[in-house]
Amino acid sequence: MEIWLPAAFLVIAVVGPAGYAGVRGWTLWQTFRRSSNRAGDSVAELMDKAAAVEERAVGLTDNAERLAAAAARLQESLAELSVLRAAFKEAREPLDALRGAVPTK
Repeated sequence: MEIWLPAAFLVIAVVGPAGYAGVRGWTLWQTFRRSSNRAGDSVAELMDKAAAVEERAVGLTDNAERLAAAAARLQESLAELSVLRAAFKEAREPLDALRGAVPTK
């Protein structure tokens, strides 16, 4: 009977901390797995948002190209307007001179 009490104490002293360490290890593993899953979900969401931003950037590039083409057409139209204004002014000069010769009321 004298040996059972120290043996019981030895078993409790060894199994107790091992059980505690096992439970803490299991909790740590669950926490790690949950964090890993959340991180994976966050990375997937971030990748989706990055793809959406990339699509918008491509759209903006297309819009920039269209804007540059429109600006070039505008410059051509402004040059054409300048020529037309000069021609109109040139054609109107004789009429203005004639109007200056006519007396006003």
